[in-house]
Amino acid sequence: MKNFEDVRVCLFDPARHNLMVTRASLVEIGFTNIEMTTEFSKFAELVSKQTFDLIIAESHDAGGGVGDLMRRVRTGEVGDNPFVVCVTTSWGRESVHVKGLVNSGIDDILLRPFSTAQLKQRLGSLVTNRKEFVVTSDYVGPDRRGDTARSSGHVKSFQPPNTLKAVAEGNAQEQMAVEQEITAAKADVAKERIRRLAMKVVVAMQVLIDDPAAAEAMDMEEIDATARELRRRLRGHGVPDAVELASALTEITTDVLDPQERDPKQFKLIRELAMGAYMAFAGGDEMSVDTHEIQSTVASLRNKLQKQLISGWQSA
Repeated sequence: MKNFEDVRVCLFDPARHNLMVTRASLVEIGFTNIEMTTEFSKFAELVSKQTFDLIIAESHDAGGGVGDLMRRVRTGEVGDNPFVVCVTTSWGRESVHVKGLVNSGIDDILLRPFSTAQLKQRLGSLVTNRKEFVVTSDYVGPDRRGDTARSSGHVKSFQPPNTLKAVAEGNAQEQMAVEQEITAAKADVAKERIRRLAMKVVVAMQVLIDDPAAAEAMDMEEIDATARELRRRLRGHGVPDAVELASALTEITTDVLDPQERDPKQFKLIRELAMGAYMAFAGGDEMSVDTHEIQSTVASLRNKLQKQLISGWQSA
């Protein structure tokens, strides 16, 4: 039996009337410990400084900030629990808006208007049947792959710690166990995130080495940003050798933003530095290369290049 009375909830909605309607639904379901605000800056502060079991945020008319904040929660940049249950509500039904929210790593999205019964059903599912999580270079959150992709095993999923479930079911021992799980899972996710970031750079450089024409479609600013995130994350783990290699990496990725600075020697050096930074961080462990990610990167680049060529022909 679920008891939501002690569940810690953070509720955000820029429209006070809608905020109070959602709060009333939560109270009817059984929630009593609700921290709420209509100010996005206050919402971000609450998520950053306090611990919650459930976050519910209205995303429409919030300037895109909700999706970005949820993404930073999932990657461990904000708050102390990357696995907190996150639900967004929205009046907006535009596909780009909804896709952006889903890609931020939220657990669920409720399109308005919704009933108390719908909210209760969704929250109940997040207690009893929450999706497993995956970690990639640009996503941490529920595994929404189809059965075929999931069975291929290219990206392993795991059951995220769920304090909402532990508190709602009133199991004190499980609550203590979940806290320990969060600490362990955070470390695993951080390591996997670093590996994925390094691999993204390695794969991109290998593509450029094997197919120079791909340089026309490669987003070098994205590669530079990935290298900088890799360096930033390595700095937080206190491994000087890894940070030094990552710093050298970012110097070169910045250089090759200029097309005239690009050549196979630079690409090979970037590849080796990214691989070396990860190995220094992982104590010498080899970086396992995901062949599926290589194939996806190659296919994506070729698709971009084809679109660019078609666009060029049409404008000629």
